[in-house]
Amino acid sequence: MRRPSFQFYPADWRNNAKLRRCSWEARGVWLEVMGLMHDSDKYGVLRWSLKEISQALGAPMKALKELVDKGVIYGAEKGECEPLIFTPISGRKQGPAVELIAAEQGPIWFSPRMVRDEYVRKKKGESSRFGAGNGDGTDPSPKGGIGEWQGDAPKPTPSHRQGDGSTSSSTSTTTVANATSVDARQRFEMHEAWQPDEVSLKTQLRAIGLPASLITDELVAEFVAYWINRSTADNQGGWCHRLVQHAKRQAVRAAASPQAGAPAADWADEEVIL
Repeated sequence: MRRPSFQFYPADWRNNAKLRRCSWEARGVWLEVMGLMHDSDKYGVLRWSLKEISQALGAPMKALKELVDKGVIYGAEKGECEPLIFTPISGRKQGPAVELIAAEQGPIWFSPRMVRDEYVRKKKGESSRFGAGNGDGTDPSPKGGIGEWQGDAPKPTPSHRQGDGSTSSSTSTTTVANATSVDARQRFEMHEAWQPDEVSLKTQLRAIGLPASLITDELVAEFVAYWINRSTADNQGGWCHRLVQHAKRQAVRAAASPQAGAPAADWADEEVIL
């Protein structure tokens, strides 16, 4: 199923270091290019030459070349492009690396974030009632956003977060040989696929003196569900700090009210304390 839209995060767009180096003209053209990538048969990928992209958009060639030079759009006009490798991280555990785009001859241009997020969306859909198990042979039902963090992933990536500003991203590792590392200080709003990264989480737990066993999948899911509907932005380390602080409060409350079925504290306390 082809989705009619994708989410756009203004904070990602404005804070993307790569995109900020581009002219206003090139930034506008990048929005149009993302539209083409969204409509492409291979989501996030255009196997067109820059000339064909320019003609399709009515955009100046110099703006497209500027996006390539500044590292906003990935790929190759001629010769072999570098592969896109995605390493998922879930529950602070790193999964096996997946080759999302193999090394192939150009022309090929892509957004790592859009490609990565589409892969994540489909993998999630496979485990839902709309996914592969229903036997209809269609793509999973659209859910959540698509894209990659400012300047191109996700988020990132990323997450680690740095891409085109189009959508949410998960805590993951995306490798393209000519890609720069994601700025861990990048601020972003909470999103459905967020997970704490191992380094930030260990640092926060060690600073507060809490065991890692307190950070359960259920606690993370509860934390994400609360913050996902609030227009609060923080960086990856900041979100991990908030999570650990919440775990600490939960532990204190459990110690104070050990009786089974004791009512949990109101989440409204979180915004005051955090």
